[in-house]
Amino acid sequence: MAQDTSSAAESPRPRSGLLRDQVQLVKKKDSDRYEIVPIEDPLSFEKGFFIVIRACQLLAQKNDGLILVGVAGPSGAGKTVFTEKVLNFMPSIAVITMDNYNDSSRIIDGNFDDPRLTDYDTLLENIHGLKAGKPVQVPIYDFKSSSRTGYRTVEVPSSRIVIIEGIYALSEKLRPLLDLRVSVTGGVHFDLVKRVLRDIQRAGQEPEEIIHQISETVYPMYKAFIEPDLQTAHIKIRNKFNPFTGFQNPTYILKSTRLVTVDQIKDVLSDEHKETMEETYDIYLLPPGEDPEACQSYLRMRNRDGKYNLMFEVG
Repeated sequence: MAQDTSSAAESPRPRSGLLRDQVQLVKKKDSDRYEIVPIEDPLSFEKGFFIVIRACQLLAQKNDGLILVGVAGPSGAGKTVFTEKVLNFMPSIAVITMDNYNDSSRIIDGNFDDPRLTDYDTLLENIHGLKAGKPVQVPIYDFKSSSRTGYRTVEVPSSRIVIIEGIYALSEKLRPLLDLRVSVTGGVHFDLVKRVLRDIQRAGQEPEEIIHQISETVYPMYKAFIEPDLQTAHIKIRNKFNPFTGFQNPTYILKSTRLVTVDQIKDVLSDEHKETMEETYDIYLLPPGEDPEACQSYLRMRNRDGKYNLMFEVG
């Protein structure tokens, strides 16, 4: 049974600087349930993590029955990592990944990011089953074969908290059922690059194929369907993790306004340096709808001896 532990739930008080006081509850209109007072400013990944934990705890104290949390964001933004971090801290929760509700029979022109690809009938059936306190059969989807390969049983967890994670987890079909809405973004440029890295490993796609898919489907789907939903989040998390910092054997290209000769460069290098010559070509991706003159988010990939390298600039 939920306990009434939030004296300020009816009229939120000004937030203090303490993390525990950043989360406040308010009663939903025409409902006996409570939700989080939206936090307008984006939060860092770490701060957002603690705020979400606190929000889940307060909601479980105030509301009876299932506590449903939606975690949404574009491909590669860090939704799965964030959800796993919450799960590690609160192992008594359950996680349902929307990717597993893909229906390959609905794929049109190879667009895996179309919201119509999601089997909402099964997803909503599972959610209502959990709300009724029943175990449900959640599908298992294999990306390499683009098919549903089986099912797993998910029961109502002891914490009563269930996270729905996916790019459309804050969609209009799910929002009325959610007690907490969380968005995770990392900037379109980083999100798209991380999508490339992920799909190479998970789906076995070629880099050029992924780049084409991003240009033709991923970015347009993000602008049309995902971005508007993210504005409805109670908690907005900005993931500033830079996936490039962990690259092994990076190649550094020195850019300078000074004109220097090859001999001058050699003078400042160690005697052990190696001099090589190679032929490369670069592929540039301009996100659809962006002005080529003003765009600051080009995705640049370099082909070098059949290997692809991600190119980026640091200040």
